[in-house]
This record gives sequence, structure tokens and C-alpha cells, in this order.
Amino acid sequence: MSHTAPSDGPDKYPEKYSDKYPEKRPEKRREQIVAYVTRHGSARVEELAQHFDVSQMTVHRDLDSLASDNLLERFRGGARSVSPSMSELGVGQRRQLHRSTKAQLCAAAAGLIEDGQVVAVDDSTTLEQLVPLLPDVRPAALITHSLAAMSNHRQRTGAGDIRLIGCGGQYVAETDSFLGATTAGQLRRLSADITFVSTTSLRATPTGTALFHPDTEAAETKRALLDIAPVKVLVVDSTKFGAPGLFKVADLHDFTHIVVDNDLTADQRATLASSGAHVHMLGENSGESDHRSVKGAS
Repeated sequence: MSHTAPSDGPDKYPEKYSDKYPEKRPEKRREQIVAYVTRHGSARVEELAQHFDVSQMTVHRDLDSLASDNLLERFRGGARSVSPSMSELGVGQRRQLHRSTKAQLCAAAAGLIEDGQVVAVDDSTTLEQLVPLLPDVRPAALITHSLAAMSNHRQRTGAGDIRLIGCGGQYVAETDSFLGATTAGQLRRLSADITFVSTTSLRATPTGTALFHPDTEAAETKRALLDIAPVKVLVVDSTKFGAPGLFKVADLHDFTHIVVDNDLTADQRATLASSGAHVHMLGENSGESDHRSVKGAS
């Protein structure tokens, strides 16, 4: 039986539902559709309409949009994944996902940087959006293994006052960065005041929630980046909870700060509250961090 959304539902009045039901926001839903199809390999329109509680027409529009961004491959009546299960989407694809949320997360994260600090940033597409904000917060130096971040920083007005330390090694086109033992070794010979990391997966383990990544060299490089600074900041959106992951990066309780959007379940909020980190959640309406901690003022 085909699924039809109610006449006064999210398809007809998206603005009515977007705040109360964040999963109905087109950008959020499309991110979840990519994750669903990647996890299952392929999916039919009827299946997606029922799973996400929207009309088949809405699913068709979502799939067409995702296919135009090369995030999925369309076939008659459905779509298939363009990435193997348990492997990361390509960098070009990831840059298209959650762009506005990433910008808001990085605006909040920039507020944690103090004048004159040495800042380390990983190669995530989320944290690419932190780099343009650095001239405004005036750190002394930027350490990164992301080629995109290096190039972005070099082109920014005011960036000349911020020393750039790029760590090389084996270049990986899928992440537009340098990864592996050589890169990790270079990072560990450096020292930073604060380091920013994102990841593809937050999953429960027998000893608590941890960060995972589908690529072993990426996980190794992120671990090295975390080792070089006393203040560790995780910048992540809520869709990463429960996402596929294979190689452990770090435990959630290793972080000093966590910057996250507000589309969290009660269980996810409880997980963050028990981490021991200061949790900075994007404001409910402003799109900016209200610097609330789930466990109290940070």
C-alpha cells in the first residue's frame, strides 16, 4: 500500500513542522535518506515514504535533489547508494550535506578560541568552515593536515597574521587531506592549545560512547591531532549518532567541549550529559550557540 502524507502535514506546510519535527526539514531528511540508502544499499520510493512519514512525491523530489548532487544514484522507483556500506562518502559529497548546520556549528566553535592560541583543525568538511572565521578570533597559528583548509586559509584577508603549519604525507583525494603514519608523526612533534575534530560516527561501546571512522588512516591521524592539545573540541551534528563506523578515534569523555546541533533525542542528550564535557548546543531558534551545557552552564 502506498503511503500518503496527511493533507495538512509537512509536505503542505513545511514551515509549520520544521521546528516541532526537525526530521521533517528537507535538509535534515535528505541527510537521513542518504544514511538510510547507504546503510541498506538501495531503497524504493514507497519504502522511504513510509519510513520518513512523507508523501511519495516528496521522496521523488528528495531523490532527484540528492542525485543531482551525486549523493545517490537514481533508478526507476528508487535509488541506490554511491558509496559502499561502512565506507565514507567522498569529500565532494560530504561538502554538500548539512552546509548550514556546519556553518552554525563552526560559528559556535570559534567562540572557544582565545586570542594568541595555537589552533589545530582536522580534515572534516564540517571544520573547513571554521578556517574562514580564524582571522576574527586571532589565533597565533593554525595546524592542519587538510589541504582544503591550508588553501582556504592562505586566501583569507588577515590570515597572514596567523602562522600556517601544514602537515603532509600521503595525499588522499577522497578526503582532500594528508593521512597516515607520516602525517600522524609530524603532528605529534607539534604542540597546540586547542584542537578541533569531527567524525562520521558516534557509537555505544561496552565502556561508553566513542568516536569511530570508516578509514583506519583517518582514525590514526585524528588520534594524533587530539594528542597535541590539552583542550579538545568535538564539533559534530546529531546525524552522526549511531552511524556506521569501524576504527575507533577516541572516547566521548576525552573531550573538553562538544559543539552540537539541537536535533537530539532524550537518550542522546543524556549521553552528552554523562560525558563530562561542556556541551554547547545550537540555539532552538536563533541558529547560534546558546552555550548551554546539557549538565549546566559551560
